[in-house]
Amino acid sequence: MTEKRERNSRRSKYRPRSEAQKQRRRDLWEARAQDRQLATRHSEEDALKVRLDELESALRDVGRSGVHTRRNAIPLEQIADDEQRFHVLRARVERLEALWSINQRKRETRGKIIIGGALLAEAADEMIEGESELLQRLVDIIDRRVERVRDRLTVRELLGNVPLPLRQGGEVEEGVDDALAATGEDLPDFDAMAQSAMAEDADDDLLPSEIDADYADLDAAWRATG
Repeated sequence: MTEKRERNSRRSKYRPRSEAQKQRRRDLWEARAQDRQLATRHSEEDALKVRLDELESALRDVGRSGVHTRRNAIPLEQIADDEQRFHVLRARVERLEALWSINQRKRETRGKIIIGGALLAEAADEMIEGESELLQRLVDIIDRRVERVRDRLTVRELLGNVPLPLRQGGEVEEGVDDALAATGEDLPDFDAMAQSAMAEDADDDLLPSEIDADYADLDAAWRATG
């Protein structure tokens, strides 16, 4: 214990740093921090460029154009300021990410429509030949999977008023008002909903021939009313 106290009382052989030395040390630390930030940003910029190329290629493959087809879109290599170029690049990637997400949702919706149309056409053909086993299976699936009264009403009318209750566990003879009261739903304006849905994607309508080749003669009339 005595030796330790003696050591602590000795004067240090190292001279304390001057203010100039301390300032140089702070400047060096800040310079290294800036270098690290710059390296991180360059890495992020490279990743954004790769993602931009991927999105532009993917959108081009599905018939959508990228940012360079827009008017007044300055190429990245012509932007001299590093900070501005990085922000522009990130904004373009975010925009294409949004466009890609919208495109995927449209494709998913389109696929569901095509699948549904094909199943309905097959069920209709079976009904012409006699009892439709597919239609009975569809009704059973809908009864288990679809919960909202308005959706069940739409499907029941679409399938030719098949014996489908308007709510799960309800009676086939139950009316719309009673089913809505039992589930606490409000009946929407179906015509307004249909017009709104068609208006959202008027430039990408699904043609009747894409659902069934037998409906190809309706394509011209479909386009005229679109």
